[in-house]
Amino acid sequence: MDYLPAIFEKILYILLLIGTGFVCRRMGWLSDQGEKDLGLLMLDAIWPAMIFSSVVSTLEAEDIIRNVWMPVLSLLTHVSGFFIGLLAARLAGYGGDRRKVFLFNCTMNNFLVMALPFAELFFPGRGTALLAVANLGSIVAIWTLGVFAMTGTATLRQTMRNFMSTGMISTLAAILCVLTGIGRLIPQLIVDALHTTGQPTLILGMTVAGAQIYKLGRRALVFDSWNILTGLIRNIVIPAAMVGLACLLRGAVGSEALVLFALVSVAPVSINSIPMAMKYNSDAELAAQSVIFTHLLALFSMPILISLIRHFLF
Repeated sequence: MDYLPAIFEKILYILLLIGTGFVCRRMGWLSDQGEKDLGLLMLDAIWPAMIFSSVVSTLEAEDIIRNVWMPVLSLLTHVSGFFIGLLAARLAGYGGDRRKVFLFNCTMNNFLVMALPFAELFFPGRGTALLAVANLGSIVAIWTLGVFAMTGTATLRQTMRNFMSTGMISTLAAILCVLTGIGRLIPQLIVDALHTTGQPTLILGMTVAGAQIYKLGRRALVFDSWNILTGLIRNIVIPAAMVGLACLLRGAVGSEALVLFALVSVAPVSINSIPMAMKYNSDAELAAQSVIFTHLLALFSMPILISLIRHFLF
């Protein structure tokens, strides 16, 4: 299993970055308000800049059109997670913030950071570009289903206002620029400036996560029914269902699209669960607990699932 070191390395990498926020809170360099401001800055400005610059600079219209199944299947992963989470939340009797965070966690996973090394492992030299196409579906999902899950019941006007965030606008604008060729007309200076602006996305997200975990202390890792159910659905049920579906689609859909689809589905809960909970006034502490729990569970679930992907799909 030559991919085992990559799994452990990537999870250790995430935990080390989370440690940045932990240290910042421990040293008193980050206040509660500062933590919230960092989360909002990341979601509303830094990440949208990264999305736009990376899509416009790395993808061509042919990449999207030729691999159209990739974003469609990635979106299917999150749609399936949303409805499975909705059913599980209803059966478990979750309400309020517990339901919101649970539903978001079932819907959205760590689709970029955790899938990237394995995309390169399966498709050397092409994995990053292929994953960029697949992630278009995931990015659309987080600004639609993800926002809806975290905000809960809202009026149509509130829902539309939440959907049309800077992240969603930048995603749609980037896709439109690529498909129409307008992206080639954007001055490189602007693309480079947006790329530089978006570079801190990962470290800001991890810093916010680490700050929340510091405040939780020993409560950061909780083996209760809520976390166990979250891990069961996000790390096992949804990935197993998606890998099974990918096997059924062999012959009808290209192997590259199916492998990327399966790889995206096996990742644990999205790190963005924490800043999204803060942005939409939900329970960031619950989000932090689920991030830690599912990433540790991924040390066991991902090797098994990636073995199945390699055996049946690659």
